[in-house]
Amino acid sequence: MKKTKIALALSLTGAIMITACNDDGDAENNADEEIVNINGTSLTEGDLTDELKNEFGEQTFNQMVQDTILRQQAEELDIGEEEVEDELDDMREQMGVEDDEQLLEMLQMQMQIPVDSIEELEEDFLLPQVVIQELSTAEVDISEEDKEAYYEENEEELTEVEARHILVEDEESAEEVISELEEGMAFEDAVEEYSEDTQSVQEGGNVGTFPQEGHQMDENFAEAAFDLDVGEISEPVESDFGYHIIEVLERNETYEELEEEIESRLTQEQSQMPEEVIQELMEEADIDITDSEYEDWLQDPESMMMQ
Repeated sequence: MKKTKIALALSLTGAIMITACNDDGDAENNADEEIVNINGTSLTEGDLTDELKNEFGEQTFNQMVQDTILRQQAEELDIGEEEVEDELDDMREQMGVEDDEQLLEMLQMQMQIPVDSIEELEEDFLLPQVVIQELSTAEVDISEEDKEAYYEENEEELTEVEARHILVEDEESAEEVISELEEGMAFEDAVEEYSEDTQSVQEGGNVGTFPQEGHQMDENFAEAAFDLDVGEISEPVESDFGYHIIEVLERNETYEELEEEIESRLTQEQSQMPEEVIQELMEEADIDITDSEYEDWLQDPESMMMQ
């Protein structure tokens, strides 16, 4: 199971902001240097640094401590480029992109994650995540019997289908599209010509794979999809969005087809929470706060998550 938890990356934002203000390593010498003047009022680099410190200092201090511990763990676990690259591939897949430039743009614009390069993304965000994933699953032990028992208990919930559809405004239009499909029109061509679902048009109408229970699809849509055989095309299905013509592309319902999903679920159930992993690492680490100003700043990970 490898699912990138982007929320972990977001927690590093404050650290990057303050570090950027001091990346010349000479903050004290530049503290009195004016950076802007407003109607005769001077603001210095020291003013900016103090404001950032007051606003983000405690959170950033804790994140820097945790990040240092995680980097040390990466060395101990011998986590290298291959593992981080796998995590990057997972992120690309989750976000539906193949191009690195597009990935960075999505992270910056949609998720407000301040990364300027893939190298920075890997080093500052994905490497800590790989460490946490490896440590959180270290004690997981799943047998074949465990997986088979889970399948028997949750077979209906686990069953999933992959489907594509054509969305039109009314039932009459849906019937006309079905007639064209029956006369030999390719489903992909009908999607491009008729479908009003702009998000799925580029995928040939494919809405992906979803389970029989716990999905986020329209209930009428999901019920109709699970009633279809693979390759079968539905009658018009009404939803809040209009009328759908649905075709099921694949159905996963046997143990062999669902084994990977079952193992993923069981692994997730047995894994430690990220904050628990970090808490244990902090308790094991020799953290010596040498400046009395910061004696009360160190927090446990769970309290940071609550902020």
